[in-house]
Amino acid sequence: MAFGGLLGSRIRPGKRFRGVVAHLVGGLVLGIAAADLMPAASQSGHPLALALGFCLGFSLLLVINAVLQDPETSAESDRARPMLLLMLPFLVDSLIDGLVVGISSKAAEQGWVIPVAVALEMGLATLGLGTLLGRGAAPWRSRLAGALMALMYAIGLSISLVLTDGLQGAALTGTLAFGTAALIYLVVEEVMKEAHSRGEDDSALVNVAFFVGLLCIWLLDSSSA
Repeated sequence: MAFGGLLGSRIRPGKRFRGVVAHLVGGLVLGIAAADLMPAASQSGHPLALALGFCLGFSLLLVINAVLQDPETSAESDRARPMLLLMLPFLVDSLIDGLVVGISSKAAEQGWVIPVAVALEMGLATLGLGTLLGRGAAPWRSRLAGALMALMYAIGLSISLVLTDGLQGAALTGTLAFGTAALIYLVVEEVMKEAHSRGEDDSALVNVAFFVGLLCIWLLDSSSA
């Protein structure tokens, strides 16, 4: 994330690059939810906790998305918007992603895949924010944004380790369901929506990247079975 903020002050990624990485990340994250997290939560035998955790997960993110306006849509019409208001949605997203990674990695058989997939997504987010903040401004703004997002991610990860330590039974099921809902929301409402929101490249190569991500997770699970 810190590196993405640094790059954002210097370069602008092309549409095809953003599209391929976004679709690849979307396939990886959705594959993790379908192959590891959903089976782990459903096999625990606590359907009520599963339903409550899942509903809480996507409801919380829906509320956050409604309260925090996307800064990129408003920045075009209001260049003088304070830096903190531009960064706030990204900082909250970083905190939630840290929570999700910590919660979800405990259930996934290939525990390293979730952090890698989310790291790619957050790296793109910091690159986009760094590019936005770097327009006609000092480069330190973009670098600071990446560093702060990395810090919020670490805080979220630390909180998740405390919350999930010793969880069993219904509490663990609800927590896994919460993380699953958050990851699915991440794919549908952030990664894929962002990949098609501003005229991004929609070629066959870009779309195939989504299925490549899914296939990678499927093959990893098959090889470890």
